[in-house]
Amino acid sequence: MGSSGPVAATEEGPQAAHGLAAIEARRLLTPSARIPRAHRLARASDIRRCLTQGRRRRFDHLDMIWTDNTTGHPRMGLIVAKFQSSAVARNRLRRRLRELWRLELQPHQPAWDLVIRARREAYGATYPALRDELRAWRRATLAAS
Repeated sequence: MGSSGPVAATEEGPQAAHGLAAIEARRLLTPSARIPRAHRLARASDIRRCLTQGRRRRFDHLDMIWTDNTTGHPRMGLIVAKFQSSAVARNRLRRRLRELWRLELQPHQPAWDLVIRARREAYGATYPALRDELRAWRRATLAAS
């Protein structure tokens, strides 16, 4: 016995995947919208150095920790803990913070290593609230340096 239609039985009804079909998959980010690997803090040792030796600023939703680097360009690392939230919410928050850093901070930031640590309250924050906190950090740090 088989499916009576062009779609197999497992793809119909409650078993159907509710995502994009394979032919509708999203394209990769353009090079201008992608954060280059050299601009990411990916090594645990770099993040640990920033956390132990860096300057800190605490906001309602985010903790910002930064220190100078020798690479000549800004780098950013994210710490987004689960806080009993879903993977969907966590990934959404990470994408928002990466995009805000790319658009709002990276063009103006000196050669610093920046670690953005999301607090529990960040999961409920709106995009404009996160943007305002990053802008406030940028204004405060650039005015002090």
